[in-house]
Amino acid sequence: MVAANLSATLLQPEDKVFIFRLYGTFAAPLFVMLAGMMVVITGVKHATFWYYLKRGLLIVICGCLLEVLVWHIYPFLGYDVLYLAGLGIPVVYLLSKYCTITARIIILSLLIVLTPVLQTLFNYREELISLDISTLMFSDYLALLFSKSTAQRFLLDGWFPVMPWLSFAIAGSVLGSLYIQGYSFVSKHFLATGIAFFSIGVALWLTQNPHLVIRDGYSELFYPPTTGYLFTATGLIFLGFYSVETSKQLAVYTVFLKLGHASLFMYIFHQVMLVFILKPVKCLNNQTLSTFILTYLVVIAIMVVAGHLLVRIKQSHKNLPVIVRFIIGS
Repeated sequence: MVAANLSATLLQPEDKVFIFRLYGTFAAPLFVMLAGMMVVITGVKHATFWYYLKRGLLIVICGCLLEVLVWHIYPFLGYDVLYLAGLGIPVVYLLSKYCTITARIIILSLLIVLTPVLQTLFNYREELISLDISTLMFSDYLALLFSKSTAQRFLLDGWFPVMPWLSFAIAGSVLGSLYIQGYSFVSKHFLATGIAFFSIGVALWLTQNPHLVIRDGYSELFYPPTTGYLFTATGLIFLGFYSVETSKQLAVYTVFLKLGHASLFMYIFHQVMLVFILKPVKCLNNQTLSTFILTYLVVIAIMVVAGHLLVRIKQSHKNLPVIVRFIIGS
């Protein structure tokens, strides 16, 4: 996700080769699926809808502030991933509490099946509107915000629309419920399921041969998110779970573990670094792939250091304000 976000601004278009586009393509579904999974796992401790509703609203507020204060664009027009996460958290809680695993699988299957139908029916729009605050009057923004066009962005063709992206969060809730029940992600059945989903997905993706666009410099291969992509991503994530569970003793994981412990902070941190530190430096814009990879590795190293510093802060300051603990991970 960091590589994909940085490349939109820093990497020259001709170097956005297929293998690089593929590299950044599966981070978002993993992010969303893990969010759904953690709602169910932590639900044992925080078993109230209001707890998750407040967390979801705080994440949406973070998304708004990020767009307004960092990117200087009006919120609720393009629907970045934080909006999806903020919506998905309370929705997943309700589904996990009142729907069986089978019912949730049916719901996410309906989302997957209906998505391509609605994309065709309502004409999936490749272009996006992310208007700069300085270019649009507030009254015009309100008219656009409450238009059918923006509703379609939210449901179908924004950055991360409800259909089909909510299906990843629901899939995460299924994995969370199985995990609580003692299901092992190193079982042969789980491995076979991952292989099957991945194989079906690749076959569908190649058969569909979708027109995959680059949106405002963002080059992930899910514009639009096709059925083939959804199966491929799900299968690949399952295989990733299996691989990590069978090799979790490796010391390399501990280096990056702190990034996951403060995932919201890291998401905000790397975008702030991009806009206020990297982007203003002219020589860092429009880089070749080789120099971009070096920049990317430096950013990751800084994030890892920041993650370990946050651990020390949390250990030495036990009574931090609630909002601070929410952002840096409590």
